[in-house]
Amino acid sequence: MNFFGDNNEQRITSSFEFGDVSASDIGLERAINEDRYAVIESASGTAWFVLDGMGGVEGGEFAAQLALDAIRRYVETHEHAEPAAILRGAISDANGAVVLRRQNQKFGSMGTTVVALMIDDMEVAISHIGDSRAYLVHADGITQLTVDDTLVQQMVDAGQIKPEEALSHPDAHYLTRCLGTQVELEVPLQCFWRLPSESSDIIVLCSDGLYGLVSDEEIAEAVRTLAPDIACKTLIELANSRGGYDNITVSIVPLQGALSDQAPKEWDKIRVARQRERAKLNKPPLPVRVHAMILTSLGLVAASVTTILFAIEMSLIS
Repeated sequence: MNFFGDNNEQRITSSFEFGDVSASDIGLERAINEDRYAVIESASGTAWFVLDGMGGVEGGEFAAQLALDAIRRYVETHEHAEPAAILRGAISDANGAVVLRRQNQKFGSMGTTVVALMIDDMEVAISHIGDSRAYLVHADGITQLTVDDTLVQQMVDAGQIKPEEALSHPDAHYLTRCLGTQVELEVPLQCFWRLPSESSDIIVLCSDGLYGLVSDEEIAEAVRTLAPDIACKTLIELANSRGGYDNITVSIVPLQGALSDQAPKEWDKIRVARQRERAKLNKPPLPVRVHAMILTSLGLVAASVTTILFAIEMSLIS
């Protein structure tokens, strides 16, 4: 089941396997919603995407939708693959789609951020480009999993400003990377594992319209204490109560387990077994394979006959 948020009204959607909820709101100051989100269930697992378009009234909305359409096509047509491979391919295709349309001068300055999560059983992959974020909410608090591709983040890394000064800095939203600005784009990937646990960790994906006005601690408190649908509404209302100067999008994904950066025991054996199973599932049906084998054999026979006839012809000439 696929869900896509692509209009200017507040829309809340959920899937059933994880009890997750996604929502987007236009905010109080923008004429249109340039954010997009999607929940895509496929043979490779379930994926969540949040995108924040930029580049003017037409460009930002178009860039985010264009990227999301490319992502959807990739995920739906590439089955039985590792989550990390799916995210890398989908985001690369989205980047190519935006780069191509930027050749039109009308859309020459457009681009979009993206943050993505994909889960297949115990395998978890996260990727992002730009300043849309992924958080992990756990029993001890909240951890930001992604690092913003922004000028102020570079300044924080260089020790020029303190982390708490970043969001209020005049250049806070100056991006150093987004989809559409580089033909060759390196897609960062983080791989984790979902392990059995009595308590459930929660992953939150969001655009800067949320975290720019709502603190990490407030996000964690809402997500830990409220049902996902209520938490989404509460966080959006809180951002709007503080100005709502940007579009606001959030996805809340209960993991039904604990997120770990340490592979489970015997993971090498498990991974080999999963790779074999995926390869088996990716094979075409038997009639298709038999047909391909017959065509290959006929091609080899034809090539051999041609070679023999050529040799006979040459011997007659000589």
